[in-house]
Amino acid sequence: MKQKILIVDDDAQVTSFLERFFTRHGYLAATASSANELYKAIRIDQFDLIILDLILPDEDGFEAAKRIRVTHETPIIMLTARDEVYDRIVGLELGADDYVTKPYEPRELLARARSVMRRYVGNGHADQTTHNLRRFDNFEIDLVRSKVTCISDASELHLTSTEFALLRALSEVDGDVLTREEILSAVYGNSVQITDRAIDAHIVRIRKKLAAMTESDLVLTVHGVGYKLAAKVHSHS
Repeated sequence: MKQKILIVDDDAQVTSFLERFFTRHGYLAATASSANELYKAIRIDQFDLIILDLILPDEDGFEAAKRIRVTHETPIIMLTARDEVYDRIVGLELGADDYVTKPYEPRELLARARSVMRRYVGNGHADQTTHNLRRFDNFEIDLVRSKVTCISDASELHLTSTEFALLRALSEVDGDVLTREEILSAVYGNSVQITDRAIDAHIVRIRKKLAAMTESDLVLTVHGVGYKLAAKVHSHS
């Protein structure tokens, strides 16, 4: 089945071009020119990726990304004409999976889109020859269903695809330190626009979500090196 991409931009030339471009490369593409059209589209259809411009006529892209994350875990790539580190960090903190600055080469955007969607799909297809469940503290990571559950009350911890990939990578080293270089390779695919602060932003979001269900700080910072889980990880089928 073809993957479906929603392109959100108030510039009709941009959306028309990207719609044709992604269609030529084997994807289904839909467009929206405002935040309201975006919200309507995701209510009635399912998408594998949302490409979201930062500047919209009725709401900025930051607020739109924040609202999307309340109910959807669909990957988001943010587009902006402003190459500001602050904007990039805010976007990632609000749940965007990647950030592309205008002007950009269409093939670069295509590569980023493929990488983000591959990461999202890959999170839900674990190798069946390995243990599919990992437990640490009061949480269980389901590698097949790409879910994290609080064991005590069976409630689900809602993570974006990037957050899940990062938590999964931390669980794979079982208490050892995951360096920033290893995080870039395992989680982001060595994306050239991912900075240390971007990694920190995703870690902060994971910590907040875990802390809402436990009193422990389960993701520790090893200064100058990377991050590690504070709890022992147990794997089983």
